[in-house]
Amino acid sequence: MQRSNPDIDKKYHSIRWKKLKKQKKILNPFCEECQRKGILTPTYIVHHKEWINEKNYEDDDVFYNIDNLESVCLDCHNRIHFSDDKEYYFDSNGDLIKKWAN
Repeated sequence: MQRSNPDIDKKYHSIRWKKLKKQKKILNPFCEECQRKGILTPTYIVHHKEWINEKNYEDDDVFYNIDNLESVCLDCHNRIHFSDDKEYYFDSNGDLIKKWAN
């Protein structure tokens, strides 16, 4: 997924981020949101609990803090970022997709 800020996109493609993401998936191979409901679903993505934005992306204590990360499945990630009233979601390839109007 291409982000509007190339500097944020660059951090998500850094070796440091890739190593941290891998470490988090090893520590939490199942979706932490689903686990709280007693369901075991494999992790799809590592999500920042404090969302990364224009104001905090340069703060390594936010971006690279493992305590700010959560392992989640695709459905939970979409629910977190795109509730039912939103018109976009992530597909299984990580691409941002617009929902079809009913």
